[in-house]
Amino acid sequence: MNKINIFLLILLLAVSLSSCKKNTGKITNNENNYVQMFFQQNNNKVEMIHPIEYYQNEIINYQDNYYGFKDISMEITQYMNISSIIKVDDFIPNSLVFLVSWFNQKGYVYYLYVFNYEQELIEHYYIGQYVPFQNHRILMDKLSGNILEYGNISIGDFNNDRINEILLFSEYKNIGNVFLIYEFNFIENNLDELCLVPVYINYHNPFSPVEYIGDGFKILEIIDDEFDELEWNKYIWNNNIRKYVKDRK
Repeated sequence: MNKINIFLLILLLAVSLSSCKKNTGKITNNENNYVQMFFQQNNNKVEMIHPIEYYQNEIINYQDNYYGFKDISMEITQYMNISSIIKVDDFIPNSLVFLVSWFNQKGYVYYLYVFNYEQELIEHYYIGQYVPFQNHRILMDKLSGNILEYGNISIGDFNNDRINEILLFSEYKNIGNVFLIYEFNFIENNLDELCLVPVYINYHNPFSPVEYIGDGFKILEIIDDEFDELEWNKYIWNNNIRKYVKDRK
């Protein structure tokens, strides 16, 4: 075997090994491994050792120190009141998480607050906001999960992977009313939008524009806002990309 053939053989082996590494990387991010990694990290859960009033007071103090949540699109001041607070399990590993519904004269605003093992509030995440109207709760009629008493928001395992998601109707900048589903990406340490679809809401004769169908959601989607073009579409859970994608069938 001459030197050229030896060089080509070595080059081929190098390319093959590089491809194997890339494929291995993809496999580690598939559905099963992602879920397995989540529960491995969440093995030692942060316990709630104080009454709920402790965490609520910590959150209120945190708000005061943060001076009205500067990162939120809706103006929030000290005139906000907590309308509900609920513990969220299996959402962020190794954390104690609360979903809080704030209320002011403009409507509901949703935030997540994260506590560590020392029961200290270490992070918060803006989820969404919604202006209620008469019979607005009917929007949740065909959805499941733990539906909050206040607002249009629910917590549950909607994609059947044993990790909880948060779904809600929210007002989205430059879009309007949207149907949203969040998951916490513990690898990148941020909130992921699993689904974001502009939805039609009938304020005069309200009905549910979203229906949970087991493997996804049937959504009355706004296709063209200018011409009021609407369409019922199905968004089905895709394990490979961990998103809800429009069913093209």
